[in-house]
Amino acid sequence: MDLGPIKGELKSLIKGRVSFDVSMAKHTSLRVGGNADVLAFPRDEHDLREIFRFARERAIPYYILGKGTNVIVRDGGLRGVVISLCRGFRRVTILGRRDREVLISAEAGVSLKSLVRFTRERSLSGLEAFIGIPGTVGGALAMNAGAFGSEMRDVTRSIALMGPAGDVTLKQEEELRFDYRHLILPEGSVILRGIVEVVEAKGEEIAAKLKHLQRLRAQSQPWNVPTAGSIFRNPEGTPAGQLIDELGLKGYRIGDARISEKHGNFIVNEGDATASEVLALMAFIRDQVYEKRGIRLAPEVTIIGEG
Repeated sequence: MDLGPIKGELKSLIKGRVSFDVSMAKHTSLRVGGNADVLAFPRDEHDLREIFRFARERAIPYYILGKGTNVIVRDGGLRGVVISLCRGFRRVTILGRRDREVLISAEAGVSLKSLVRFTRERSLSGLEAFIGIPGTVGGALAMNAGAFGSEMRDVTRSIALMGPAGDVTLKQEEELRFDYRHLILPEGSVILRGIVEVVEAKGEEIAAKLKHLQRLRAQSQPWNVPTAGSIFRNPEGTPAGQLIDELGLKGYRIGDARISEKHGNFIVNEGDATASEVLALMAFIRDQVYEKRGIRLAPEVTIIGEG
């Protein structure tokens, strides 16, 4: 897409940063993907509203990106404007208390790690299960992130959304349509913040639980290497990782994309993997599981961009 004539206008439109022809491999946790035409980091709601208006008036597509976890960008990259809220929208606020229950507002760009730390430091419990999940509050809400029997739907009481026309609405808990690893949202809308409910607890109990869960994650999942998190949704009956393990596929690789030795449902970038290699490895896994177990695996990661 030729954005040359309007680059200056777009850069002057918002207070946040705007970059052009940006490698998405540098902005996704799996470290693969081609270039995006535009990558914008709105600082606040005004910035975001201006980007939406700019895109709408020129019929330019846009895509909302958090920290780039749970997403695979194809090697052809992304046309239009990629919008990341992770450099703005980072406020966390205690809204109120009732008995032991506490409501917290967390903006979409807040990392889950930071939010868990915020609650731990104030002796508030309820978010410990999310300690090892990378990404932002916005992304976690959008995909109903979960671990150790807890999901975002369990703690979320309301969500503020901005629609493509710049309007802001508040969706209460009973209006939210959470599904397995998915939140159904109005088309073109973006999560601005979520209100979560936690409870007061003893600090030492919270610390012990966090330590235990972090140890479990470290033992069962690859750490400190580029991954996109769980690649496939768990089918009914048997977890995807167990199926892959039972078929002896751990360690299988295509190029620099390899199935993790620790957890079969993780693909690791060994250094210079391409999105095409990752997608080919996913297709190989799907074919093997269907051929030998008769089960069709569906991606848990979001796959975007041009091939």
